[in-house]
Amino acid sequence: MSQFSENLPSKAQIYDYWKHRLSRLYFHVEPRKPRCWACGFNYGARYDIKRPDAGWDEILQRWNRIPLQRCHIIPRSLNGSDSLSNLSLLCRECHDLMPNTSIPEVFFRWGRTQNWELREDTKLRDAMRAFRIDTDSLRQLDQVLNSSEFRYWMSGKFGLHRPQSNYAPISSRLTPATLVGLALHYHRELGCASRRSRGAPASKH
Repeated sequence: MSQFSENLPSKAQIYDYWKHRLSRLYFHVEPRKPRCWACGFNYGARYDIKRPDAGWDEILQRWNRIPLQRCHIIPRSLNGSDSLSNLSLLCRECHDLMPNTSIPEVFFRWGRTQNWELREDTKLRDAMRAFRIDTDSLRQLDQVLNSSEFRYWMSGKFGLHRPQSNYAPISSRLTPATLVGLALHYHRELGCASRRSRGAPASKH
């Protein structure tokens, strides 16, 4: 779609057209908090508008700046038009995952079921299975992942990965495999250290 982007309405124009229509379709998108219309991915709070006196022009400018993609509800390959009524604003991942059909209701039904936090949790679980973490260890690993001690320990031990397929919602990210791998290493090292401490001979002094 990118080769045709210059011919499409701006993201601000698309949002302005849909701003009152989205709620009727049960999409919950706040004007001051630009988000992917489907999964709600938000690129952090830097695109949010916190000033209560912000005017509509400022809100539309923020929608224009957020790196969402302009996506056809009915694709061009099925004779979808470039009109505002056939365009939505999605993150890159939702754009890749969305249904390709000539029936708009299928797109809207799919969009209402998306949730980026649940999607990321699924990816985390898939990474755990890839590391062959047994069910009994999952709870312990969850505790590690949520601990401030682990977050401090992992500082400086990872790099952000740039997706090669343009599939993720952002350009660079901490992959689930990196996070789970480090958590597993931390947990095992901590366990080994604890066992070494318990088995160490008592000091003679």
